[in-house]
Amino acid sequence: MRKINLLASAALFFCIISYNAQHVLVNDTDINKLDVEYCELSISARLVNPTKVKVYVDYGQKWSMKRQNIMNENKKVVSFNSNVHALNFMNQNGWNYVEQTVTQSGEQTIYKYLLKKSE
Repeated sequence: MRKINLLASAALFFCIISYNAQHVLVNDTDINKLDVEYCELSISARLVNPTKVKVYVDYGQKWSMKRQNIMNENKKVVSFNSNVHALNFMNQNGWNYVEQTVTQSGEQTIYKYLLKKSE
């Protein structure tokens, strides 16, 4: 009986882990389930308030009027405190950093990070 309880607990644990891991929702699309290898994060911050960043995701989708925000299961935009916060989120959800570019336009700086899906 003890072995059955242990096996049942282990099975439940692995189900919970697999359910909670590897989900990056861009609007209504889970990009971890798509047949894409790369995505790009565009992160903008203003010089006036660099701790408030906006994160958009390009995974090769068609152009849309809707911003390509990272969202939670309740369809609320996930807010990030910094670029590193967004990169850590993506890394925890199966995406690895490849390279970065930076552009400056007036008071706005845009950081673009190329990420590759983990295998």
